[in-house]
Amino acid sequence: MSDSSPPMDATDIRYWKALFKQNSSIAFRLAWRNITRDRVRFLIAVIGVGFAVLLMTVQLGLLIGFATTSSSLIDRAGADFWIVPRGAKDVDQAGQIIERQKYTALGVADVDSVRSLVVRFAEWKRPDGGTQSVIVVGIDPSEPALEPWSFVVGSTASLHFADAVVIDELYAEKLGVSYMGQTVEVGNRRVRVVGMTSTIRTFTQSPYAFASLKNAKILAGLPDDRTTYLLVRARPGANLSKMQRDLETALPSADIWTSSGFSWQTRFYWLVSTGAGTAVLMAAVLGLVVGLVIVSQTLYSATVERVEEYATIRAIGAANRYLKAIILRQALLSGAIGFIVGTAAAIGAAWLARRSSAAMAISLPLILMLAGVTLGMCVGASLISIRKVLTVDAASVFK
Repeated sequence: MSDSSPPMDATDIRYWKALFKQNSSIAFRLAWRNITRDRVRFLIAVIGVGFAVLLMTVQLGLLIGFATTSSSLIDRAGADFWIVPRGAKDVDQAGQIIERQKYTALGVADVDSVRSLVVRFAEWKRPDGGTQSVIVVGIDPSEPALEPWSFVVGSTASLHFADAVVIDELYAEKLGVSYMGQTVEVGNRRVRVVGMTSTIRTFTQSPYAFASLKNAKILAGLPDDRTTYLLVRARPGANLSKMQRDLETALPSADIWTSSGFSWQTRFYWLVSTGAGTAVLMAAVLGLVVGLVIVSQTLYSATVERVEEYATIRAIGAANRYLKAIILRQALLSGAIGFIVGTAAAIGAAWLARRSSAAMAISLPLILMLAGVTLGMCVGASLISIRKVLTVDAASVFK
């Protein structure tokens, strides 16, 4: 007679699966009742996790928003390459290059078009006599290297007028503009507001003022034979790596950036190389760290405060594995509810800030990342607190 147990048949397998599901369901119900029995304590835990999630989401949303704002001109242009003055670190601040280099670039194989773009600081004089720095963006309205987006009033075609400018409605009050067609002075030259866009923000807080290429050069004091950038578009199917090398050979006095490369360079410059960007970056990092600490501490405290209750469960015969399942579910439930509350609050804050100059980008990838981080910290906090629970003497509840 063999000492080995007979193999399990289909009936045995179904039995053990049903038992596992039943135990799992009981563990879930115990966890839920445990955290909701004391509603004040449960509310404190949810608020703690929710505040942490709100803090992390807002800070990271501001960081991403500022990053995308700083490179919005590059990202919207849709060029394959940017020919920029030597040593340019970001799109808002650069020197100048010779306009006729456009024809040199057009001679490179697989180049489809080369268009000029002016981006220069200028002084905007408000009607009340005050002044405001603006960034004049000059384009050719007939063949624009970059078009203003999200028009509320007007269009790119409005820039055909010699004195026309387009601004964003977010900065209208800041620039002293109260109605369409209003005339102001930019660089000691009269201009007329012919269009307005919506939520075209700037990282520097010097608003963009779009104008025709010719008008922008006059407003910014740029000679006719100079420009700030040349934007290159390749023919379909072109070898972009080879094309970049050919452009670098043909134009040795300029830097050749891919659109994505120049975009990341601009973001890096403003967020890492400048004091303002460093402050935003540090705030985001601190928000993430503080949020994680709050989540961990809140859930750890919520578990440890119920040590006697877990000791009671152990005393009536529950295995350590079963206790772990209850604690883990309790942490995940509290964390999930707190995450939903915090995320909803963050989305509400972003909605309220949509008309402000502070961009807050809350996207689905960010929410999913923070969901993973939050639930991960819930698991971590539960694992730490489990050690405390398992060291409690089960007999102590009867003393």
